[in-house]
Amino acid sequence: MLFQKLGKFVVRYPIAILCFWTVLALAAAILPPHWDDVTLDGDLAFLPAGLPSVEAERLFRESFPQRQAKSQLVFAISRADEALTEDDLLFADKMASPLQNVQGEMLYQAAIEVEPSQPKLPDDKLPTPVQYAMDAWEESALLDSQNWHPLWNMAYASEQYGNTESAVQFRQQATVLRPELEDEALRLVPENPTDWNQFDVLTRHTLVRGDMLTSKNGHAVLIVVELRSEFMATENIRVLQEASQYVDLWREKARDAGLTHLEIGVTGNAAIGGEMLMAAKESIANTELYTIVLVIVILLLIYRTPMLLTVPLLSIAVSFIISSWLVAMLTQVHLLPGMEWFDFKVFKTSRIFIVVILFGAGTDFCLFLIGRYREELARCHDHDWAIAQALAGVGEALTASAMTTVVGLGMMFFADFEKYRNSGPAIGLCLLITLLTCLTLAPAIMRFMGQVLFWPWGDTRQFVERSRPVSAGWWERISQLVCARPGLTLTVVVLLLGIVGFPSLYKRITTGRAVEVSYDLFGDLDSDRMAKQTALRIREYFPLGESGPLTILAVNPDGQFMESEGQGITNQLAETIFDTDADVERVFTSEQPLGDRPAGFSISSRGRHVWMLKSHRRTKEFFLTQQPNWSGQIALFRVLTDRNPFSNEAIALMDHIEANLQDKIATLPAPWNETKIYIQGTTPSIRDLKLVTTRDQKRIELGVIVAVFLVLLVILRRPMVCAYMILSVLFSYYVTLGVTELFFRTVYADSYQALDWKVPLFLFVILAAIGQDYNVYLATRVFEEQRRLGLREGLLRGMTTTGGIITSCGLVMAGTFASMCMGTLLGVIEIGFALTVGVLLDTFVVRTIMLPCFLALMNRFSDEQGPSSIDQPSEENLSV
Repeated sequence: MLFQKLGKFVVRYPIAILCFWTVLALAAAILPPHWDDVTLDGDLAFLPAGLPSVEAERLFRESFPQRQAKSQLVFAISRADEALTEDDLLFADKMASPLQNVQGEMLYQAAIEVEPSQPKLPDDKLPTPVQYAMDAWEESALLDSQNWHPLWNMAYASEQYGNTESAVQFRQQATVLRPELEDEALRLVPENPTDWNQFDVLTRHTLVRGDMLTSKNGHAVLIVVELRSEFMATENIRVLQEASQYVDLWREKARDAGLTHLEIGVTGNAAIGGEMLMAAKESIANTELYTIVLVIVILLLIYRTPMLLTVPLLSIAVSFIISSWLVAMLTQVHLLPGMEWFDFKVFKTSRIFIVVILFGAGTDFCLFLIGRYREELARCHDHDWAIAQALAGVGEALTASAMTTVVGLGMMFFADFEKYRNSGPAIGLCLLITLLTCLTLAPAIMRFMGQVLFWPWGDTRQFVERSRPVSAGWWERISQLVCARPGLTLTVVVLLLGIVGFPSLYKRITTGRAVEVSYDLFGDLDSDRMAKQTALRIREYFPLGESGPLTILAVNPDGQFMESEGQGITNQLAETIFDTDADVERVFTSEQPLGDRPAGFSISSRGRHVWMLKSHRRTKEFFLTQQPNWSGQIALFRVLTDRNPFSNEAIALMDHIEANLQDKIATLPAPWNETKIYIQGTTPSIRDLKLVTTRDQKRIELGVIVAVFLVLLVILRRPMVCAYMILSVLFSYYVTLGVTELFFRTVYADSYQALDWKVPLFLFVILAAIGQDYNVYLATRVFEEQRRLGLREGLLRGMTTTGGIITSCGLVMAGTFASMCMGTLLGVIEIGFALTVGVLLDTFVVRTIMLPCFLALMNRFSDEQGPSSIDQPSEENLSV
């Protein structure tokens, strides 16, 4: 009744509806907030509070507030044929000099914001923050004696603070290098330095940490720029682009200097994060483009008339613009008084799923609407009546279909992981907007265009009949074949597909995971990206864990790590870490700042160097907290391992280290046996990500199954049929996982680790929800026909009338998911492939064979036992 009234309203007021959606779409396109301004990215930054890595990060920030760096760029200079020569090392120093100069500029600008320029201080001393800037410029000048920038900057700072003598001296030194500066006014140079939000620059000359930046065999040296931003901060796209340009500049300088043997690149977690964000951006753009192209091509093949394309394309475009704007607005709700608790976030990669689901589902909605419109138009040849009847006929089914998907996606709200908790409802909201446009805007467009829809062929009865997607005769033959021996057919299909599906199901039952998954963000990147190429290259010279070391905090409120007893405890814990595994390469502590295994005093040059570093102020600041409330109570251990910090092997090693430390601490005398261990870094964050997503997946899977079953029960009111639909989609899910794993294991061979960790969850949620659409479309039509024609004939008629349109919908949905494979992130490609296979299985196996076979078996059982023995169709059941 509701959709009959809606159909009449749309036919009567198409212009008003068109105006409403047009004005709303224009407002969404013009008014803030815009999607790109509010979207976030990253995984590790959104772990729930209370997890071990989150607590360790919090403690680290509190106890070492001077360590503000959250990510880093690593410039690598290496040569493969032999160790770096003195000329090579001097070239690396020159490359670091401009970075150190910019670091001085950043420090100076920060200093004058806090403490404005003032007259000369007593004893010719500068304010401490300004002195830090002068130190950076001095190091820059030492790194490259031909670089006049730091000298000019020191002259400027000295002049600003009244130290005329020093200003003149530095100015003269700069003028010697660049005579044209003679008449120039002092200023900071460069005037527009690169803004990487950097915190510090580390070179091979940096005290304490500089020794970590040269490989043991001397083939490589690193320049590290520490940044204040998270490694997946969106600004890292710009930072990486500028860093890449810097590398290109110095590659050219190396060629000019005859140092063509040098290999120069940039990596580090900030560069990896920037590459990930760039790849995600490219994947989004490629997905959008190929989705639109595929939808247009498929619809042209289906409709055979270009004007009909405007109905789904305009409807989906309007819904996409409006829904993206509404989702962006939700991120600002917390700014309203009293709404601080509503902390909604939206992520850049969610756009990929929004695009493919909106285009896929929206096109399906329009296909069913237009398909039913064609049936009614062929029957009466009255456009207005046909539109109203079509909307009345499919409105409830489309709403029910959309609700299964929305409810399924909505179950992600109960996840602990913020990216899951926000992404599911966001996609669900966008789908609801798409449903509204397809139920109002699409028929209004059809009503407004009238006979023009069938241009250039016209709306003759012959063309309307002939232009149906797939001939009814074809589906009559398929339905006869499927229903002739339903039991045998179903058994054969299950056994054949079970070859790849049952192993995944068995693993899920026995281990809790259907397939092995990888959390290796690094492995997602193409091998031709500079950050990955450089990282792979320096792995030959540095431990694999160099890009993500473990930071272990030993905390004991009753102990004093600065005293002799605490120093001994530090050595014992370091020894324990070394003894854990041969892959532990170095353990840097306040007692061994060069990362060597603890040993007694040595008169060798390295031993004397270690002894000197132990007493240095920067060593104490780096390894022992200087905060008054934690003074002496926290010792830091920096552990380098020879394992990829994102890998499951690194997690296993970290677990082993943690267990050995706990065992060792238990044997220590009081109060040291009460020492607590916290581990901060990439690997512990990956471990917690694995823990929380595994827990969320189990919760979401159960929620989706129960929620979708209840929605199906409300729609169909047949418990046995609903339960079978759930089981059939679960079966196709495990088959799809098996096929996907087999495909990528075969294609990537030796480089294959496991499927991306997001594949199983997104496949399950989307397949379990969207996969029911076609079951609902078929079942509701079958039950409608069975009321008129009887059980067997109604089943045959239902399969025949919906076969072509459901197949078309399945191809459209599979095509939109296949567009995800055109991206550059391996994880997105895997998800796109899995969803494509899953939708095709649902379209051509579950809906075409498995569900009809089950309904045919129920018909036989009903014939034998009588109509009262099984669920009977309700008059209120939906129809397509």
